[in-house]
Amino acid sequence: MIVRPMIGNWEVPRVERIETLEGRRLARLPVPGLLGDLQQDLGADSLVVRISGSLHGDEARDKFLDELRQQFRAGEPVAFVADIVAATELDQVLIEELDLEEANDSADGFRYSIVLREYVEPPPEAAPFAALGAELGAELDGIADLGLDALKLPDVLIDLPALGNPVEPMKPALDQLQQVTEQVPKLLDGLRAALGVPDEGAPS
Repeated sequence: MIVRPMIGNWEVPRVERIETLEGRRLARLPVPGLLGDLQQDLGADSLVVRISGSLHGDEARDKFLDELRQQFRAGEPVAFVADIVAATELDQVLIEELDLEEANDSADGFRYSIVLREYVEPPPEAAPFAALGAELGAELDGIADLGLDALKLPDVLIDLPALGNPVEPMKPALDQLQQVTEQVPKLLDGLRAALGVPDEGAPS
């Protein structure tokens, strides 16, 4: 099925030639000593469509200019369909160029050339830093109030077990240790006597 080129709701009349131009953005990276250049692929360019044709008669020319120039001056993306853009993701285009020509080759002859460029929807603007979470303001305030209510000091200080003197349970062990250490001087005196070592603290 032949699909005639349509720009918006307007059918392009008397088309003689239609062509597309597709390309990729390649960054050339020259490397010293390397035969040739390295290529970095930066993605595809927008698809370009060029439509050429001719009209005859003042009425056809005026109608053509009235229809097309309104869309051209508006600068808004418009839908575009044609057989030549099948198997592409082309959906909307901008009218980039409008080339018009009158010549004496034929009476009342009028030639036109229309350049359409694929329109890509820009990404949404990032929210300002100050506005981050603004839509959650009421919810965050409610959570904060709830948290402060839950952290009231009288409610936190629940009944805790009384802490007694930690030394009391250790007294029997301390008493035994004291008894053992009291015997140390006597044992040292017996050891000195057996070894014949005089007691430095005894009077000479």
